Amino acid sequence: MQQRRAGTSRLVEAADAVRELADALALAGFTLPSLRGDQPVLDRAHVQLGGAPAELVRQLAGWIRERA
Repeated sequence: MQQRRAGTSRLVEAADAVRELADALALAGFTLPSLRGDQPVLDRAHVQLGGAPAELVRQLAGWIRERA
């Protein structure tokens, strides 16, 4: 039962991280269409960044470079 709660907690943590990243990306004008929480990996919350069109990835990379 404890292990199941830990797994559920990791799923919630991943979902929260997805929302945080999606919100931050939206502020910058970006959306990753396949961004989602996933099953825990090695007992850690896991997020799938998913696929995105190459053009979007290049725009995001340029945006990050300009601000790094």
